[in-house]
Amino acid sequence: MKFPTPDYRGLATAPGFVVVCSDMRWVNAFPVLNDGSDLDRMYKENAERILVQSVAAATMSAHLAAAALGYTVWWVTAIGQEEAQAAMRPLLGIPDEISVLDIFLFGPPAAKPYKRWRRDLTEIKHMEKYDRSQFMDDDDLADWIKTRRHRVMYKDASKID
Repeated sequence: MKFPTPDYRGLATAPGFVVVCSDMRWVNAFPVLNDGSDLDRMYKENAERILVQSVAAATMSAHLAAAALGYTVWWVTAIGQEEAQAAMRPLLGIPDEISVLDIFLFGPPAAKPYKRWRRDLTEIKHMEKYDRSQFMDDDDLADWIKTRRHRVMYKDASKID
């Protein structure tokens, strides 16, 4: 399967540009025991999880807000993001201690949005408890990757089987 080649020309012309950053040292502000115990390890893992999840939730809220205003949102996540992040640091004066976690662009759509392929709701919905009939073992997952994953790579779902 041919992978799409990232095209970052839109970075130069997007009307709205958000660079999501975090000072990961904030995990030090969360309570820990500092005694090397299992409980201390859990506190430290929880601190990292809370920080990353909080930044992710804020980022998703910004995506939803832009979409609610009628904008198209482009989440820049493909190969090459590291170079884009490195180029932004000096432009925006981002100190080395601050982690650039995400980039997204937004603005009025330049073209009518295309319909993306999505898994059917019946394949991902679980009611009241985990539906084991939807669980994929290693062979099932390998088969999905071989026979269905390609759909995700197409921009326009109307052009795939």
